[in-house]
Amino acid sequence: MADEPDGTRLDGHHAMHLETGVALINALTGGHVHGRPKPALGGHDLVRAATEALGDTRSGNGRVDLLAAERLRNLASRLREIIESLFRGEPDQAAGLLNQMLADSKARPYLHRHGEQSWHLHFHSPEADLVQQWAAGLAVSVAAAFGEHIPHRVGLCSAPRCDQVYIDASQAQIKRFCGLACQNRVKAAAYRARVRRSGS
Repeated sequence: MADEPDGTRLDGHHAMHLETGVALINALTGGHVHGRPKPALGGHDLVRAATEALGDTRSGNGRVDLLAAERLRNLASRLREIIESLFRGEPDQAAGLLNQMLADSKARPYLHRHGEQSWHLHFHSPEADLVQQWAAGLAVSVAAAFGEHIPHRVGLCSAPRCDQVYIDASQAQIKRFCGLACQNRVKAAAYRARVRRSGS
């Protein structure tokens, strides 16, 4: 992730968690994507979406079964609420929600060692299940990014009928859309509007 305006940088561990959090938000929450209603997920589709959102980062205690997927969706909904509060210009509301998430996740520093690996820092106990691990890790990483990184680097798609969240890795921090599909349809709509005005 690029340096921020004040010269700070979000470390790789927190950046990875933030990217995974955005993937969970987009996969498991929201009502529209690229101008179309997002289908409701349940059963195997929900499990698959949650598993794909975690991607190669999935590790630790447990696997993504239906109960875990439902808990991950609840976690993603809480993350979305925090980000949307920030983008409504309500940082105090977002901070309160994040503080509650930190408390609920019981996030605290623990040193872990897996096999022959060296000791390293996590924010959950060794006994935590898969969702507890992610709840604590995401809460801490969003807190680390709060105030400096999230307003500059995490955004909500500006296109109509799309509520996807994106990470802006550009140096200029000018990204407005979740991807080319939404950018192109907004440009096409603007072009059609200009044609109509010129023909009237």
